[in-house]
Amino acid sequence: MLLAPKIKTSLPSVHLTKDGDLIHIVVADSGSGISLSDLQSRVMRLGGKGERLGRLNEHGYGLKNSLCRLTENRLPWEILTRDSTAPSNTWYSIPGPFRSGMVATVDNGSRWNRDILKAHGETGTRVFVQTSFEYFRTLYKRLQSFDERLIARLLEHLGIIYRGYLFDRRNTLWLRWRTSPQDRWNEDPVQPVEIPYGTSQTRYIKVIADGREATVQYTWGWLDEEKRDRMTGRPYPLKIYYQQNTRTQGVDIRLRGRVVTPHAFTEIWDLERDPHFNLFAGEIVIDSEEFSSVNNKTTLDEQNPFWSALRDNLRDSDFLPPVFKQMRREDEEAIKDMLRKQLPHIVSGSKIDPDFVTWPGMGVKIDLLHTLASKEQYVYEIKARVLTPQDVYQLVMYWDGRVKDGQPPKLGRLVGVSEPPTSVKQMIEYWNTRKDANGSPYRFELKTSKELLGDIAPPTLPVKGRRRAVPRPW
Repeated sequence: MLLAPKIKTSLPSVHLTKDGDLIHIVVADSGSGISLSDLQSRVMRLGGKGERLGRLNEHGYGLKNSLCRLTENRLPWEILTRDSTAPSNTWYSIPGPFRSGMVATVDNGSRWNRDILKAHGETGTRVFVQTSFEYFRTLYKRLQSFDERLIARLLEHLGIIYRGYLFDRRNTLWLRWRTSPQDRWNEDPVQPVEIPYGTSQTRYIKVIADGREATVQYTWGWLDEEKRDRMTGRPYPLKIYYQQNTRTQGVDIRLRGRVVTPHAFTEIWDLERDPHFNLFAGEIVIDSEEFSSVNNKTTLDEQNPFWSALRDNLRDSDFLPPVFKQMRREDEEAIKDMLRKQLPHIVSGSKIDPDFVTWPGMGVKIDLLHTLASKEQYVYEIKARVLTPQDVYQLVMYWDGRVKDGQPPKLGRLVGVSEPPTSVKQMIEYWNTRKDANGSPYRFELKTSKELLGDIAPPTLPVKGRRRAVPRPW
C-alpha cells in the first residue's frame, strides 16, 4: 500500500519495522491532509472519496482496499491526519479494522513526527498499519528473512510503480526500515527504475472514442540483458521485473504517473505468452483523464471506451510485438500449406490454388482460391497475427478481382490466429451490407486457423487459448 505521491509538495515516506511475525508500516506525507468532514463522511464510506481529488483518486476504494488486503480486516490500522481547517494542535484519528459507525476522534499529535524522516509539516496524513511477514514476503517469495535483500526488491517494485512521479526530480519518496523495534533505522531513496532497452521506438497514438480524443505515448523494443545487469546501485540488479521470461514479458501501463499494470500482454493482443516474446518490453504512458482504472487500480477499466479503442490501435500490425512480426511470414506460409493440404480432404472433390493471380495487370494474388466440385469458389486472406481492418480491404480486393475476371466467388474468408478485434468484426458486417460490381451482395466471414484446422494448426503459433479440437464449419 502507498498513498499516491502528490506532485511537488507531499514528500512521502514509508517506514517498516519488523516485530516478530508482523510488519509495522507507516506511510506519511506532508500534503494537504484530510478534513474532519471528509474523514468521517467520505473517506471511510464505501466508495467515498474526499473533495481534494488526486490524480488517481477515481473511485474512493484504493486506500480501503489496501488496508483490507494488508490486514485481512483483523489486524489494527489507524489514519492520523490534519488539514488547514483543523484547530491549533489538533489532529484527527480514525482506527480500524473496518466496522459500522466508525467515528473520528481528536488526537494530540504526539506521534505526528515520531521517526518521520522527511514528511514534516503541520498538515498531511499518516497511515499506521500492520501486516503479516508472510504477506509482506509475497513481494519476493524466494527470500525467507526481512533484510536488505528483501528491501531491495521493495525498492525495485516501488521504483517501477511510481517511476512516473520519480522521473521528476522535484518528487521524492523515501523508505526507512529496521529489523526490530530496538534496531537503528536504515534509509533508502526510491529511485525510478527505467526499462533496460537495447533498442526501442516511441510513437504517439491518437485515440478517439465517443467523439472525444486523447493522445497516448507507446514505447516498445528489445530488452538488453547486459545493460540490465550492468546497472548499479539499489535496487540493481533487478530480480522481479524484466527477467526475460514469460511472466515478465509485455508492456507496463502507466496511468497518470503510476504503473497500474506491469508487463501486460494477453490483456492487449489476445496472444498467449510464449518464450518467443521474452525479450519484448514496453510502456504505455497515459496522462489523459479520459482513461480510468478499476476500483483497486490494478489495471485499466475494461468498460472504458478509450481503452477499447486504444487496444484496437495497438493490434495494428505496426504495434505488434516485434518478434511476432518476424515470425508471422513463416507462420502464414505454414497455415496456407496446411489449408492447401487439408481442405481437399475436408471438402471432397475440391481443389486449392495458392497465390492465385486475379485481376490481370493489377498484380493481385489471392492467398488461397478454393474451388468446390460445384465450381463455386471461396477466396482466403490469411494472417498469422491479430487481424486489422486493412485485412478486410485486402479480402474485398480479392473478391472484386474475381468479379472482374468473370468468376464471382461464393464466399470470402478472412483467417487469423485469434479472436478478431471489434473494429474488424464491424468492418466485415459493413461490407456484408454492400454489393459488388455485379449487384450481388458480398459474403464475408471471419475464421481462426484453429476453427478450420483444429489440432493440426501450427503448434508454434502463440495463440491465446488451449489446444482443442474444434468442429470444422463446413
